[in-house]
Amino acid sequence: MRNFPFFLALLFAATASGQSVPIIRAKLVPATNVLVGQPVRLEVGILVPNYFTGAPTFPQFELDAAIVTLSDDRPEHLNEQINGVTYAGIRRFYLIYPEKPSEFRIPPVEISVPYAAAPPATTIATMHLPTLNFHATLPPEGRDLDYFLPTSQLAIKQKWSNSLNNLRVGDSVARTIVVTTEKMQAMLIPPMQLTAPEGVRVYPKNPSVEDQKSANGVFTQGVRTETASYLFTKPGDFILPEIKITWWDLSTKKLATSKLPATKIQIADTSAYVSELPPQQEIPAAAPPTAHRNWRHYLPIATIIAAAFAILALLAWAATKWSPKLSSHYRAIIYHRRESEPTRWRRLKQAANQNNAPQSYALLLSWLRSSHQPITVDEFQRQANDPTLNEQIAILSQTLFASTRTTTWNGRLFYQSLAPHRQIATPTKSAASHLPALNPTPNTLTP
Repeated sequence: MRNFPFFLALLFAATASGQSVPIIRAKLVPATNVLVGQPVRLEVGILVPNYFTGAPTFPQFELDAAIVTLSDDRPEHLNEQINGVTYAGIRRFYLIYPEKPSEFRIPPVEISVPYAAAPPATTIATMHLPTLNFHATLPPEGRDLDYFLPTSQLAIKQKWSNSLNNLRVGDSVARTIVVTTEKMQAMLIPPMQLTAPEGVRVYPKNPSVEDQKSANGVFTQGVRTETASYLFTKPGDFILPEIKITWWDLSTKKLATSKLPATKIQIADTSAYVSELPPQQEIPAAAPPTAHRNWRHYLPIATIIAAAFAILALLAWAATKWSPKLSSHYRAIIYHRRESEPTRWRRLKQAANQNNAPQSYALLLSWLRSSHQPITVDEFQRQANDPTLNEQIAILSQTLFASTRTTTWNGRLFYQSLAPHRQIATPTKSAASHLPALNPTPNTLTP
């Protein structure tokens, strides 16, 4: 509100001179009674006289102790008459997830707006988000929980790959658990602890998180899917413990629990297993009397055997001569495919989406080495020339190496800032070289 008199003076001066200026508006929904973990929607609307000549830049920004993302919802287009002047507008949304009870203040984020002040020429207006504040709280019932998950609805269900009846030692089954939350992003759903008693081994796979949208592109629900295989190593009766998730019901303002009941499984011993109908033993037939044959009778058979030995000897010679080259060529193909840029990029993306900072750091260096001319992180930052990317790499470095952290690293934001610059390290034919760098620099981040 301190800038409001200045804004009025600027608007009055522009009106008096016969010029119209862009207008920026912002509001928080909800603005009060915000809970930790509850999404706060920051709605930003920009109005310009005449029309836009390009898309306004809505940059990512950070808040301490909160996750901030630019919503993937489709932008809303506006039209408005102000003092007889026709304004064209656009509205976009940020989603803010507070991670702990605190007072939050929206920073004056800078937005560049290209528009036709004097058509058809383009004028670039620099605007800033208005000052907005909100306070996030935690109800007393949620203060002793490991996590706090506010949503209007949470459902959990499971599916087994095979029937749990008639299982024996050595059998395995796959278990898929799906958790769905209304209006809550999937990345905020806590992971599930899949445990089992002795005699049952659990092999979990990487979880899948997906935000689902309606037909018109509006976010509806978050879905987290976890899959694990259970291997039974000894006979007996086993009970897999129940799985439960405690969450805060935004409708009733109370804690609620969704759970899967405990599962009882009986495993039979394979040593006691016999076929219900054992196979009937065959009675060997009496051997016919041996008739006397001369050597000409065996000549065709001997010819076939000799030809077979000759073919085998030829194959053995060919294998001895060509096998090392073929094996080397095959290993080279497998190595290049496993260490190619697309494969390293896919690993880096997966690690970032899982919010695994150490693995993302190692895979970033590995990806930068996948080019025909490997580059360091510093060189990559210079070529990208992106302040947002520099900030994300600095946060990652601070998370891994600094003794204290001032900002929480977010893998999704890190990947979003990295993706537009992938072509810098993508190998091309023109970049191929058989000579090593004269002055190689180690790929290290500066803590």
